[in-house]
Amino acid sequence: MSKPNPFYRNDKERQELTAQRDAFKFSDPNETPKFVALIAGKEGSGKTHLACSMSELGPVYLIDTEYRAQIVTRKFKNVKFALVRNFTEMIVAIKHIIKYQPVGTIIIDSGSDLQTFAEIEYLDRTKMEKVYPTFNWADVWAMCNAIIDEIRFSKKFNLIVTSRVKEEYIGDKPTGQIVPRIYQTLPYKADVVLQFGNAKERKLAITKNGFTGDLSPAIQRTDTLASIIKRLSDGTVAGEIGKPTTTLRRVS
Repeated sequence: MSKPNPFYRNDKERQELTAQRDAFKFSDPNETPKFVALIAGKEGSGKTHLACSMSELGPVYLIDTEYRAQIVTRKFKNVKFALVRNFTEMIVAIKHIIKYQPVGTIIIDSGSDLQTFAEIEYLDRTKMEKVYPTFNWADVWAMCNAIIDEIRFSKKFNLIVTSRVKEEYIGDKPTGQIVPRIYQTLPYKADVVLQFGNAKERKLAITKNGFTGDLSPAIQRTDTLASIIKRLSDGTVAGEIGKPTTTLRRVS
């Protein structure tokens, strides 16, 4: 009995891999990369408003899972919104935007609900009646990642994901930290994570390239997300974070 080929299972798969090999292309280093940002904070902290300020760069398409974004979108020009109620509607909206809408920014408001939608869809697909202990989180996160990757790999749209927050636990013990209420791999897919503090003033903490620090001394209340991203990209904010008025620590 011959050993199976490590690269393909049958002749059809071999032909498919050959076609993909011949169509393979390297990425253009001069191509402007699209940005992925996660904005976290308590309800009413200003996440959606900050995300919608990306409209100064072009069209914004807001996928609303919380049914409250319409109030905020009225304040901005060039922002369209769509209500989605489940994972399938999320997929339909994303694929429509990528295929038919002009290049711009997609906002998923919120990513916390994206995970909930994926959990419900997973249970429906697997015909399970309960989450624990049979829940396969890797499969659920893969469903969430498919949405994020669909947008990112299109190379056409910036992506902003909002998230509610929760108290962090390790095992059954609280750490005292407030973290985004989102599936674990999303912060690592984001180029930057901005998190509103509990104070009433507009105070943001930033995580970028493995470092976290207080961004509030480096921004003004009138700053838009587009301007913050630009300053992050050119290193301006990073330099300001490193000043003695702020602290900077490595995230494990």
